Amino acid sequence: MKSLFESELEASAGAKPLAPALKLLLVPVLALVLALGFATVGFAATVASKPAPKPNPTATLGSLKSVGLAGQVLAATAAVDVMDGQTVTVSGKGYSTKVGIYVTYCVLPTAGQRPDLCGPFDITGASNSSIWISSNPPIYAKPLVKPFGKGGTFKVKLALTKMIGDQDCTRVVCAITTRADHTLGADRSADVFIPVRFKP
Repeated sequence: MKSLFESELEASAGAKPLAPALKLLLVPVLALVLALGFATVGFAATVASKPAPKPNPTATLGSLKSVGLAGQVLAATAAVDVMDGQTVTVSGKGYSTKVGIYVTYCVLPTAGQRPDLCGPFDITGASNSSIWISSNPPIYAKPLVKPFGKGGTFKVKLALTKMIGDQDCTRVVCAITTRADHTLGADRSADVFIPVRFKP
């Protein structure tokens, strides 16, 4: 008999270090920009001319790799029997360097929907659940993002928690995720998912 997790899954189918003073100045600016960006993504999605494709069908429970719609590959060092708060290494290759992304940890969205319920962005890196990667970021963000490596590659560390806000990832399906950043919020081409299951 399939678990609730499996049933829901089938249904849903370097920058240089900143000076401390500069970090303090950029924290409120970045927070405001990201808040505005995420708030306006919903509107952008409504005016997008192309219908959103369904999430990648290769995003299956137990897999440590997932292949995106454009052939990009997302990989993680762990995704099953994960401990609450465990840090995993997440890497990618073949991503378009023209599309900035968030490497993040989200509740797996329903088919065709934007990953929306995601972990926070922490500029200090102390508790990041969302990392911004872009080779062509807005000018205000250049000191704050990580650029893609050769061939659209990246490697980051991501903390996985049982809770994303008020969402319990032992009851809903959560996933290591890449998605287009807020400058291209309606773009679903960068959506790739690796579902996560926590150790009982």
